[in-house]
Amino acid sequence: MKKILNFLSILILCMTILSCDSFDNPNKDVCNLGASNEVYLCSKSWTSFFDSPISLTLYVTSEDTYSINDVFDFVESTLEQYHNYFDKYNEYPNLTNVYLINHRLTSSVEIEEALYDAIAFALLHQEEIKIDDFPLFNIALGPVLSIWHDARENPLCEVSLSSMNTVCPVPNELLTGITFHTDPSKIVLTHDQDFTISFLEEGMEIDLGGFGKGYVSEIITDYLDELNVKYILNTGNSNVKAGGINPNSEDGFYTIALKRPKIVITDESVYFAYIKLPNNLSIVTSGNYQRFFIGLEDGLVYHHIIDPTTNYPGGEAMSVSILYEDGALADIYSTAIYLMPLEDGLAFVNQIEGLEAVWYFDSGDIIYSDHFESYLYIPS
Repeated sequence: MKKILNFLSILILCMTILSCDSFDNPNKDVCNLGASNEVYLCSKSWTSFFDSPISLTLYVTSEDTYSINDVFDFVESTLEQYHNYFDKYNEYPNLTNVYLINHRLTSSVEIEEALYDAIAFALLHQEEIKIDDFPLFNIALGPVLSIWHDARENPLCEVSLSSMNTVCPVPNELLTGITFHTDPSKIVLTHDQDFTISFLEEGMEIDLGGFGKGYVSEIITDYLDELNVKYILNTGNSNVKAGGINPNSEDGFYTIALKRPKIVITDESVYFAYIKLPNNLSIVTSGNYQRFFIGLEDGLVYHHIIDPTTNYPGGEAMSVSILYEDGALADIYSTAIYLMPLEDGLAFVNQIEGLEAVWYFDSGDIIYSDHFESYLYIPS
């Protein structure tokens, strides 16, 4: 549902470190010597999953004994598996996924345990942030999200020569006065001998895109942590997680930059914050600049983060970035907090231990939660 490309840019700091003779390159196809002769940076990227560029960099030292190729193979197969599970637009041979759930021919659909667990996770945690009993993250919002997706893909859309942004008709007639069945409490999961999902109302659809990259990132990084891998995983330039103590820097942190969001398309990249990301912490961003169009009738920005209370794009800021250990929860939180008024969002973040956030507004104002600034640094 959210976060397309180019918000987070991973910056690898080339700091001077006391070094000794380097060990042999563990894999010349994917590894290059880091800032220290004691570290190789081994990287691979994928572009076929979750409509986003995904990359993993391993920080390999002579003490590491895991197979680099095996790690990359596991990551690729996991990305493919969950991409196929969560796909709401395509079906795949011998696989029941979100597409088949939404186009069900029977009242109850049998699904695999991994997909069942992902849906159950979302239903459990989306109850944590509500306004007037509406969960601000809602996987049952599928029918509404499909309308906005189709609006962005409308053949009547044109590219503005002045801004290079897409201009599209706003689908007001498909939203105004229409009752959508989007109550997540009407989703029924059962686990007896089989894992099944059913809906209590006709016309319901689910959409798992709003937390998919964060969820699969957690599955991947749990695996990496078991192997004691040192890494930084960048899922879509909006979901980043670090693991282990960075042997390529003096302080052991991983360094990333938050790019200033903008609606006008330019080649210029300006960063508004630099973050020291410690071991086992995720940073996830939601914003209005990532997947949007300009309304043909009114010239307003219509982005992809839809407020379930209005069925229209919501939020006050251009972006919200969330720091939290659990990347799947951070993905859910980032969507919901983005839709909250700033005062409510700050109050929510500040009451949860280990959760921090930064809001960026089109005025250039930057608002931090209570302890976010402890992760900031000023590059020399």
